[in-house]
Amino acid sequence: MKLKRILTTAIAVVISLGMFGINIANAAGTYSISCKNDAYGMHLGTDYTQVAYVYDANAAAGMSGNGIADEHRQYLIGGPNDANAAAYVGNDCIYSGAGDTNGTAVVAADVARLAVGAIVGAVSNRIDMAYAARETSASATGLSFSTQDDGFAMSANGLVGGLSLWGDFGNSDVENTQSFTNVRLDSMRYSGDASSYSLGVDKAFGKALIGLVVSNLDTDFTTTFNDGTYKQDIDTYGIYVAYKTSMLQIDLGMGQGDSTISTTRRDLGNDKVITGSTTADVEYSNARIAANFTRGKFTIVPSASYRSMDMDIAAFTDVRPSDDSATVAGGEATIFSTSNATLTTTDDSIAARSVTSETMSVGLNISANLGKVVPYIVMSYDSEDTTKAAYKAEVGTDGNNSETAASNYSNSVTIGGGVNFMLGSHITGGVRAGSITGRDDWEENYMSGNISIGF
Repeated sequence: MKLKRILTTAIAVVISLGMFGINIANAAGTYSISCKNDAYGMHLGTDYTQVAYVYDANAAAGMSGNGIADEHRQYLIGGPNDANAAAYVGNDCIYSGAGDTNGTAVVAADVARLAVGAIVGAVSNRIDMAYAARETSASATGLSFSTQDDGFAMSANGLVGGLSLWGDFGNSDVENTQSFTNVRLDSMRYSGDASSYSLGVDKAFGKALIGLVVSNLDTDFTTTFNDGTYKQDIDTYGIYVAYKTSMLQIDLGMGQGDSTISTTRRDLGNDKVITGSTTADVEYSNARIAANFTRGKFTIVPSASYRSMDMDIAAFTDVRPSDDSATVAGGEATIFSTSNATLTTTDDSIAARSVTSETMSVGLNISANLGKVVPYIVMSYDSEDTTKAAYKAEVGTDGNNSETAASNYSNSVTIGGGVNFMLGSHITGGVRAGSITGRDDWEENYMSGNISIGF
């Protein structure tokens, strides 16, 4: 039966070669069928990844080994007798790791880092604004606005019964800068943007501040490493508590929520789009402590902070579209025998995955009060522990040593500065700029401004 299949396939391929004038054996996709075609896919074992029976005029008779009769060796591609090994599905399928990996295994941990950064950044900004409003004797109906490097924030202080409402809106552009050559060489290059908002309500009790916050982060990434996309929407709700004395400020927060994820990537055998969707549960926590030292016109504020998010992603299925006879190289008859004709494919089962991003920061802010102008510089060192990307194991070994390992995010340094100013007795504002360096495969510069209006 196997010999019959070999001969049937070989005759059809020879006819096809004569009609189309192409060398199918050397094509990247060989027959332009799915990597997991149910008849000839790479998941069926080494008979389909190391020994592929397609026509090769250069495979002369007289080659030894593997128990293949000499008269049939011209139909043998792959295995130890052919240095230019090729499978039915093509070498892109066989030699790809990251290129055949769903985006959740590569991008999700970075999304967790972005999400907790957006949430904690919004809450920390609100706490600082609330205490600043009290220290400057803002009225019970004070209104303040602040544009940040990642968005816009506003708050209305003491509106009803001592309650304050606030909102924060932001956007970030994200890019992993690893080089990408082709899908056979691992890379985790991707780029896109993440938009966020937080809405909260809080109330002061003496020197303490207690509040509730709901937040959302929406990401839209182009995943170059697998020629696909990654979109994730996270909704959370949480609580925060702060306490401030004349020199010391402490704040804590925690929350939880859920998320939806949708991904796409290219089937490296037939170029069709593989789609997947799943859900995730998230939890976050944060803590910060800062001190305030004033000497004449100068104020020094050292601080230490911690933030973390855990994300548990549910198992799901990546759906591979079926092959089309019209797109099979040379036509369906060139490969599928009567006894094993199929255009169906096997979907990918994506296992459940948990990712975490933790960051510890130590910072220093130095400012000079020059009346209506307050220049300052800010420096911080961030140490993070973010779950690394995990690529699929390659089905075959291509012997290429140019594979790029997953980015190892461990630490970074932020250096920046700016100037705050006062226009009259009710309007204050400022501008600031800086850069983040030292983060593996990452480049980031920021510039921002803020304005506050008090009544």
